[in-house]
Amino acid sequence: MRSTINKYAIKCLSTFFPTKKPTLFQGQGATTKLTELMVVNGHKRPLIIVDGFLNANGAIKSTVESFTQAGCEVSVFDEVAANPTFKIVEDCLSLAIANKCDSVLVVGGGSAIDTAKVVSAALTNGAVSSKLIGMLKVKNPPLPLYAVPSTSGTGSEVTAIAVISDTSTHKKQFFIDPKYVPVSAALDPELIASLPPEMTSTTGMDALTHAIEAYTSTVKFSDAERDAVSAIRLLVKYLPIAYQDGSDLHAREMVALGSFLAGYAFSKTGLGYVHAISHQISAHYNTPHGLANAVILPKVLRYNQSVCQSRFAELERALATQPKSLDEKVLAADFIKRIDQLSEEVQIPATLEGLKDSDFDAIARDALSEAKESYAVPKVMKASNVKTILQAIVNGERNVVFA
Repeated sequence: MRSTINKYAIKCLSTFFPTKKPTLFQGQGATTKLTELMVVNGHKRPLIIVDGFLNANGAIKSTVESFTQAGCEVSVFDEVAANPTFKIVEDCLSLAIANKCDSVLVVGGGSAIDTAKVVSAALTNGAVSSKLIGMLKVKNPPLPLYAVPSTSGTGSEVTAIAVISDTSTHKKQFFIDPKYVPVSAALDPELIASLPPEMTSTTGMDALTHAIEAYTSTVKFSDAERDAVSAIRLLVKYLPIAYQDGSDLHAREMVALGSFLAGYAFSKTGLGYVHAISHQISAHYNTPHGLANAVILPKVLRYNQSVCQSRFAELERALATQPKSLDEKVLAADFIKRIDQLSEEVQIPATLEGLKDSDFDAIARDALSEAKESYAVPKVMKASNVKTILQAIVNGERNVVFA
């Protein structure tokens, strides 16, 4: 019953409060073009939110210089952390208020972009980020937000969602509103080229998870389905290339585009149990989000196989040069095998270190609660199903059999 309610709630939200794609710059020099757009748009006091290591290695040096040469006064905040907390948001807010910033440029991964979304909205809505928790809480338009993702996975540059962790409990709080979508985004392969192979693979599999969960959601939109399939095609083809040769800028750009399209797709249709479970694992063990998703994905695919057979078969037809069979059951199984092979090709482990049996009950409870409240899943899980997945992770098994 709750799954049906979620289906219509998500459908209504996406229909009556649609998410718009940001103006997109792609290819070499994309960041420079985005900076020029900000200057043309009249922004004089930009706040740059950037991952610390990117600031340290000079990734935004030319961007700051471009703003300065245009007569802008730039403020830089580089204290973003994985799974950002409200403390980080408040520190960034204080800097922006003190320097009277009039726009926000974020250069970084999903954590940096989530931070920037909440900061840009809080600055025009009383500067109290906690009051924006939940759905459609942004009354006034945020400061203009521009995004340059440094990874290809979260899709945060196109989504209406941000996730911030409680400073003390680290429980994740969700912010959902179409106003969080950036004005413009730049997919710059030169910035992403320095991403290490391990992060390339886990963030890429995160994007793939977004696309698959969007495509198998019980909420249907033709544009979201089209983008999800395109994203899956791009990621399956180009992620292994980008993983093997990070300097291949074409592959980097195609993976980034796949992430962008997957982000738009799931922003309209929602996610599923891969994310519901991975969010709890990250909350308990601070596991990188992309890694958790990548490890969980093959298990949830097998759980959904019985009800998603036709959808998986459609994806296999889209991916296979010559499908091996006309039988949907065979094609669906081939699709899951294809994802297994991709996981092995980009060296995704089948296990996560540190999981404790004593945490299984809490992880299962919170994962089921998140899915029940937020997602239109194709097949409802029980606590025992979540625990089966967790045990398979401990055992290092991709091929899970559900009783």
